[in-house]
Amino acid sequence: MVDIRRIREEEGPAVARLWDRLGCELPGGDPMTPVELRRVEHMLSVFAWHERAFCLVAVREGRIVGFVNGSLSAGDGLLPGLTGEIETCYVIPRERRDGIGTALAKAALAWLRDRGASDPIRLETWLHDGPAKAFWSSLGFEPETICMTHYAT
Repeated sequence: MVDIRRIREEEGPAVARLWDRLGCELPGGDPMTPVELRRVEHMLSVFAWHERAFCLVAVREGRIVGFVNGSLSAGDGLLPGLTGEIETCYVIPRERRDGIGTALAKAALAWLRDRGASDPIRLETWLHDGPAKAFWSSLGFEPETICMTHYAT
C-alpha cells in the first residue's frame, strides 16, 4: 500500500536526494553540488505549506519512494485564470510499474484543479524520453509545443 500526501517540512532533504537521483539517471546527468542540494532541500521544505506550489510524496512502509511537484501561477496574459504546471515526477526504479507514478500524477492534477487551475495543465518532458512521453500520454497529456534552447558554444 502506498500513501500519497503533501511533503512535510522536515522531509525536504530526503526528497532532494531523490531529485538528485533523478538528475543522475538522465543522459549526461550529474549529481547536484552541495549548494544546489541545499537550495532544493529548502524549496521542497517550503512546499509543505506554500499556497501555490506543492510537493506530494509517495510513502510505502515509512519510506518516501517517489514525489511530484508543481505550481499554480496567474494566467500568462493569453489564458485567463490560474495556470497549473506539473514540474517533476519521480519514482525510485525498484518501485516502478506498480502504479505509483500514476497515483502521484493524478494527485498532482487533483491538487491543481482543487485550487482553481483551468485548462490546460502543463508539463515539460524531454523530447528523447519515449517512456516519459508514453506515461504522460496515457494520462491524457498531448504534445502541444516544442521548446527550443540555444547554448553558447
